[in-house]
Amino acid sequence: MKNWRYPAEWEAQAATWLAWPHNPLNWSHRIAEIEAFYHNLILQITEFQPVCLLVPPERRVSKSFILDWKKQKFPVIIYQIPTDDIWIRDYGPFFMTNGTKVHCIKFEFNAWGQKFPPWKRDNQVPQHLARTLGLDLTSFKPILEGGAVEFNGDGVGMTTLDCLVGEQRNPENNLEALIRLIKQAFNLGELLILPRGLIGDHTDGHIDNLARFVSSRHIVVNDTSDQNSPNYEILQEAQHILRTWIDAQPETWQLSTLPLPPQRILGDEILPASYMNFIFVNDAMLIPQYNCSSDQIALDFYQKAYPQRKIVGVDCTLVIEEGGGLHCLSKQQPL
Repeated sequence: MKNWRYPAEWEAQAATWLAWPHNPLNWSHRIAEIEAFYHNLILQITEFQPVCLLVPPERRVSKSFILDWKKQKFPVIIYQIPTDDIWIRDYGPFFMTNGTKVHCIKFEFNAWGQKFPPWKRDNQVPQHLARTLGLDLTSFKPILEGGAVEFNGDGVGMTTLDCLVGEQRNPENNLEALIRLIKQAFNLGELLILPRGLIGDHTDGHIDNLARFVSSRHIVVNDTSDQNSPNYEILQEAQHILRTWIDAQPETWQLSTLPLPPQRILGDEILPASYMNFIFVNDAMLIPQYNCSSDQIALDFYQKAYPQRKIVGVDCTLVIEEGGGLHCLSKQQPL
């Protein structure tokens, strides 16, 4: 889309979009816990900017929560829009800007390769939001989740190959055409493609759990010194690709690494815990925390990167049990 851009997430925001948890297949006996998590997360975000909250028409939010939110500096605006799950990063619209104009982009969503039905209501959220906000919407047919692509706001994007093509996603023989379409849709000059994401990531390895833009010329990527880690080779490969690309750029770029938190296992699955799944809000950053020693390393890193922002740690030990984090469950709307 010529003259349109996907703003970097550190740029000014109008609101953070969230989807209220309600799916009994995911939360069942933990519904009170996840509702309390969202209650507190909304309190943290509304210190800095508004929250727009999707609540299915048949659900109700606790009156005590709403009373707490009304005391905050910024409002919580509730929209009665049906959803299947909480991961609005992946199924929500991409908000594009052209000066003061805002436009929505939608790609198809099928719950990460048809892994977790149902997804019909989630796939319709972009239409609902665009209509509610009075914004135009452009739809594209390929499958592409929001957490599968990362942007620096200046013509460079990042993704992982396993999230672009494969069974129940997009055909491998259409990869080149898909790359062209993504670059055209987001007005990108470059799309960096890393081969794989973290082990245990049900999304097939989203970029927002592997590597992120901290600023327009600064990338941070996961690291581990444990050669027995199932992620060791994946991270070495990703770091090598990023360093090689950075070395070839005429501009000065920076590549930083952050250690993975200690490996977390639930049942027989490795949980994809990562400090990459942070979010920006106006004047602050919210950083996942896992009640371990490396939490402070992550907080210190982001504080050094953004000394003017308040760095807020958020306990994500509950949401990581469903495979996600702060970035996965939120969507920023640019100002």
